[in-house]
Parts: sequence; C-alpha cells; structure tokens
Amino acid sequence: MRTGRTIWIGGLVAGALDILYAIIVYGMPPFGLAPQQVLQSVAAGWVGRTDSMAGGWPTALLGLATHFGIATCMAAAFVLAARRWPGLVARPVLWGLVYGFGLYVAMNYVVAPLSAAHASGHFPADSSEAFARLSEAFSAVRPKDNRPLLIGTLFTHMVLVGLPIALIARRELRRPA
Repeated sequence: MRTGRTIWIGGLVAGALDILYAIIVYGMPPFGLAPQQVLQSVAAGWVGRTDSMAGGWPTALLGLATHFGIATCMAAAFVLAARRWPGLVARPVLWGLVYGFGLYVAMNYVVAPLSAAHASGHFPADSSEAFARLSEAFSAVRPKDNRPLLIGTLFTHMVLVGLPIALIARRELRRPA
C-alpha cells in the first residue's frame, strides 16, 4: 500500500527533523533546556505545563509520541490531498513550503491556544473560552520583532516539515506500484 508507506515515511522524517531542531535550538542559551524538557513541553498540550514538567520521563515519552503522531497526521493530510490533486506533487517545493506555512499557523494560532499548554493549564471549558483563546492568539499575529516569526515559520514548519513531506509524497506517489 503506497499511500500508507508514504504517510509513515513522511511523518517519521518530518517529525525527526522538527524535534531534532527543537532539541538543538532550545538546548542552547538563552533557553538551555534538556531534551527531556523539550519533549515535556509537547506533552503540556495534554496535561498542562506544570504537570508535564513534574512528570519526568513518562511525560517526555508522551510528548515524543504526541509529536510523531501529529507529524504523521500532517503527512497524512498532505498525502491524501496529493492523491486527489496531483498538482501538489508536481510542484513539491512550492506546495511543501505553502503547506508548512499553513501548519505553522494551525499549530501556533489554533492547536496550542486550545490545548492544556495554554496559560490556564487546561482545555477550554466551553465555546466562549475557546473563542477567547483564539482571539487572543490571532491578536498576537503582528509581533513587534518579526525575526522569531520568520525563523519559526520559514525554517521549522516550512523547510523541516512541509517540504520533506511534499518531497517524500512526490517520490513515493510517482513510483510504479
């Protein structure tokens, strides 16, 4: 089954590149986080920051599984779309970068604000709280210093996630079965 293999490879490659980048970048000053802490920050989306950081390796492993699960879902969405619209794999660099940008927006301005990683430490209790969190997140789209936005968008999500997924999709979906 070519589609399943493509999704699996895309998720593993994008997930590995992204988490390796995070471990390296957040391991250096000014952050100085250990790899365990980087992985725990991902698990915070499920259990909140305080419980995640107090959870040791179990929450770090939850973060690792979550990270690769999300990357695989990202790959699945692109691969399934590419099977329907072959133009996505005809121009994988363009569409991979565009997809990566969309992933950045979704993760930073929708998924994270609606998760337990939010400052409240819990998922939204109702739709009004969810709407308030999304409004707050999108109001911060214009940061005072654009460098973190540019680096975060262009490098991690566009180049290390969207682009590899698109290139793998092109390679795998164009191979004879």
